[in-house]
Amino acid sequence: MILPKMLKQCKKNKHIQIIKYGKYNYLSAGTVAGLIDADVKDWTAEDSAAAIGISNDERDSYIKPPRNLEPIKDFKAEAPMEWSIAAPDRDGLQPFILDDGRVLFIRAELLKIFDSVSDTIYYFSAKHEFLAVVRHGGIIGFICPMRVNLNKMSAWAADLLRGLNASDETGFYDAGGQMEIVETEAAGE
Repeated sequence: MILPKMLKQCKKNKHIQIIKYGKYNYLSAGTVAGLIDADVKDWTAEDSAAAIGISNDERDSYIKPPRNLEPIKDFKAEAPMEWSIAAPDRDGLQPFILDDGRVLFIRAELLKIFDSVSDTIYYFSAKHEFLAVVRHGGIIGFICPMRVNLNKMSAWAADLLRGLNASDETGFYDAGGQMEIVETEAAGE
């Protein structure tokens, strides 16, 4: 179920908003929104605040006005990269490569909200700047990409590439089966 995980995000982010897209309602925590109509009908922001124990005095600071999302026409299918990145001091990041080669990062914690849903596909809307989580043609959630420091990410990627090249040159990959070396043509299959 998406709703309990979304409620945790709403409490953490101090953000509760109902977003209407088409004929469905989504609960938004600011950086992520999940379909709630599948779990409960006619769920409100007030219901969310009560469910996470927000007092009446605090509700105004949590609850944002409802929002209608206009129809999205620029979706492009995207695929997550096979590897994710985890920093010791923060959330793991899941990179996604867009069809034009650009990369965006999604917090792994937000992807876990939709773990209970099988057969998900991801689509990106450049106009709206979010990743849509889709199952059987229906949108079950929206996730905003995480902003990363380009200089730090570039330095990290350069260090990683230098390390991979050094490991390859010294045969380190063969030491105890650390990595498997696959020819470029075979790797694409």
